[in-house]
Amino acid sequence: MLHPDKPAKCCSYCGGRDHDFEECPKRKADAEKEEVARDRTRHEDLQPGPEVTCEYLP
Repeated sequence: MLHPDKPAKCCSYCGGRDHDFEECPKRKADAEKEEVARDRTRHEDLQPGPEVTCEYLP
């Protein structure tokens, strides 16, 4: 069942045959997971650290 009027689709990210790279649901899900992890890291970086004191200053 060849359909010469339709271009062949093959996702280079997951190998799926029914969509292109731009429409890949796995790529979108992975990108969302990476964004959540990136936001979590940023949030942890903004947390205040231990208070630093110096006993030698007046």
